[in-house]
Amino acid sequence: MFTHLLRGWSLVVGVLPLLALFALVGAVAAESSGAELVKPFVLQGAPSPTPPVPSGTFAPPSQPPVTPIPPAAPLAAAPDGDDILNVLLLGSDTENPVNAGRTDAIMLVSINWTAGTVNLLSIPRDLFVYIPGWTMQRINTAFGYGEHNGIEGGGVALLRDTILYNLGVRVDFYARVDFVDFRRIVDALGGVEIAVDCAIQDWRLIEPELDPEVEEHWELFTLPVGVHLMDGDLALWYARSRRTSSDFDRGRRQQDLMRALWRRLRDLGLLNQLPALWGQVVEIVETDMQLADLLGLVPLALTIDASRIAHFTFRPNEEVRAWRTPDGASVQLLVPDRAQGLLNDFMQPPTQNRLVQGGPVVEVLNATGYAGLDQVAADGLAWEGFLALAGGEEQGQHRAVSVVYDYTGRSKGSAVDALLEALRLPPEAVIVEPDPDRAVDYRVVLGADYRSCGHHVLPPVPTPTPEIPLAQGNTP
Repeated sequence: MFTHLLRGWSLVVGVLPLLALFALVGAVAAESSGAELVKPFVLQGAPSPTPPVPSGTFAPPSQPPVTPIPPAAPLAAAPDGDDILNVLLLGSDTENPVNAGRTDAIMLVSINWTAGTVNLLSIPRDLFVYIPGWTMQRINTAFGYGEHNGIEGGGVALLRDTILYNLGVRVDFYARVDFVDFRRIVDALGGVEIAVDCAIQDWRLIEPELDPEVEEHWELFTLPVGVHLMDGDLALWYARSRRTSSDFDRGRRQQDLMRALWRRLRDLGLLNQLPALWGQVVEIVETDMQLADLLGLVPLALTIDASRIAHFTFRPNEEVRAWRTPDGASVQLLVPDRAQGLLNDFMQPPTQNRLVQGGPVVEVLNATGYAGLDQVAADGLAWEGFLALAGGEEQGQHRAVSVVYDYTGRSKGSAVDALLEALRLPPEAVIVEPDPDRAVDYRVVLGADYRSCGHHVLPPVPTPTPEIPLAQGNTP
């Protein structure tokens, strides 16, 4: 099986996670119909006809913006003396003639060599920002504009400037791939395992090779909570869907896919084969990284654990707010002060910016009666910095109420509050049983009251009247 996996085209998959330490998520969708979860902000009054011109080395706008151009963001603060590497990951829908060149998956990966940590930040594709030398526009259009309008350095140079101007983050390297190659990568790996904590419902082609313009080729598909081995088509659908969620939740799911790819590549032993794979990688991945740049990432990719990886997303009505442009487009505007706080946190090692200090060890047992919820909960706890272990089913037990056993007995410096918050459990769920010889710090036994979904995701509902998800070349 392993030899077969490494044949031909599939050799390229081994290096992709090293483009961002451990995985390259690939492209996610162009336009998709779906429920809006955030009430749009309504512009009061007409857009300013004479917005301020940005200062510094950034070019002034060539087209009048529909909303005032904000001042350039200050550089996001990094720890003094720390060696930081920022990698920009881009996914493009190059098959869609309507949206060709748009980078609808945009993710920043900040690698702190000094601390041995990694931070991920998903950037909403509808973030409305100043694109230097052009105008205020969605950030996912910057790359295409740079490519097609003779900008020096092309699309990636303009997108780098856009990120620096609006977010204050300098990009050292980039890598870009389209969603066709992403599907092939996942299939070549034999699929990826994802612990799904929120059920997702969206339109999906019954078979990937069917004509998407034919209504009968679509079905309303629901992916339930649980552990799923996803092939390339399902993994891409999972990364793209926003019918019952949002662009913010989609960024979280893209990061989850990156972790899954990293685990799969590490388990298959492909991370050590970088020199042999490099020639084939550069045939499908557009990047300015060289082989020597990537070789230094291998030791960290092999040894890092989930507690050293932090995940960041912009939050609606916190770091961004919804706004409708004069022509009715729904976009997101930065809230400068709050966004700056998020970006400063993004540049810090995880141990300095998370609720949980020291990575307490948590074992999760499942007594809900539904298979796989221990792994779902453990995966969610890993996002919060816990070293979480899925312990399987609690033998012979079906509990109505979840229980958290605290074996530390600590009153100060305890992580139990963060644990309860992450699991959405009440304080009365805790049973304190100090054990100096403990193998784990906390043991969680999930009962029927456990609800895995803590995100802005609408529950799937029956849809008796089919909808056409495609219109004039737009993808779902």
